[in-house]
Amino acid sequence: MGTAAEDATGNPGYGAAPHRALLDAGWSTAWTPARPREGATGAERIRDLAAGGYAALPIAEELGGAGAGLTEMAGAQRALGRVDPSAAVALNMHAFTVGLMVDYWKRHRDTTWMLLEGIAASGALVASAFAEPGGSPNFMTSRSEAVPTGKGYRVSGVKYPCSLATTATLVCLTARVTGTDETILALIPSNAPGLGAEGEWPSLGMRESDTARLVLRDVEVDDRLVFHRGPADVIDENVTAGMAWFSVLLTATYHGVLSGLLDTACRGVTASQRFGPRTALLGRAARELLTLGGACRQLAADIDTGALAGEAAMACAVGLRATLSDTRDRVLAAVTPVVGSRLYGRGQEAAGLALDSLAAHHHPPSLLVCDEVVGSFCTGRALTFDPAG
Repeated sequence: MGTAAEDATGNPGYGAAPHRALLDAGWSTAWTPARPREGATGAERIRDLAAGGYAALPIAEELGGAGAGLTEMAGAQRALGRVDPSAAVALNMHAFTVGLMVDYWKRHRDTTWMLLEGIAASGALVASAFAEPGGSPNFMTSRSEAVPTGKGYRVSGVKYPCSLATTATLVCLTARVTGTDETILALIPSNAPGLGAEGEWPSLGMRESDTARLVLRDVEVDDRLVFHRGPADVIDENVTAGMAWFSVLLTATYHGVLSGLLDTACRGVTASQRFGPRTALLGRAARELLTLGGACRQLAADIDTGALAGEAAMACAVGLRATLSDTRDRVLAAVTPVVGSRLYGRGQEAAGLALDSLAAHHHPPSLLVCDEVVGSFCTGRALTFDPAG
């Protein structure tokens, strides 16, 4: 395992830098990532992390996991985002999905424990197959079709983009049951007949997140692997828990990426001893990250303790997700004059981190939907992820 006193290149002692002490304060250090193996591909780095115990982190101790709550998982995601953004974004989907399953099991004490115990014992990674081509104003709407059979469902559809496309052992998917308004949430083996990963994600950044297109052609889903059924497009406690986990872990991940970018800016200024207005710009970027980090940790703590629940939790979760995008742009605006041409140079660490951080804007829900949900809560209207609703 790495330690907080090492930077992404393994430079011992850099964690003692003043800005690092400031930004790292308050974050859980229950788990820190080992440095990536030199020359390892993105998929290899992801497998290394899973084998090192990451897969079981959010699973309850009584089921063989490490028992990390949302607050600890946020710290883990931030630490990984600082060292390996591509792996962090990919594993964020595993952490969010398994965390949601754990939350569901704690609330219902159903047979989900068997799935979780299996994941913990095998170190299996779980891909989240929710997104679909072309996107949708309402991200809860699934165009994949689940046809009931005698033993479960036969599912067909396309999920894209989907991280952990080739490294996952299990796939968590959503599909709408034919002829009904019901949506199922189920786990299937990644080697199930009819399920295949195709192509690659032609992204600008995050190129090593093992993201591709998953195609389902009449994939048989055993009814015992369906762990949630509910009306489509309805915001229930399962959707609220999922959004809370997703928003917190996503924010923590990009907080790590942006903290890494601030690292490069601070190193350049302190090495050159060229301060002047650069000092104020670094302070502005750090201030933005301090505020975002505090909001992220507070929401995680409130969810862990049950201080927030229901529609209030949903409003806070989507509010945090939207604030992440706003903060990303303000941090980039502050560090751009400090870092200068290194933001645009091929092979430059700062350029890679800036590009990776841009992906923060493209996760669901859309920013307009986030503000609509918060505004609806404040005015007493029904919450919906459908802008037309």
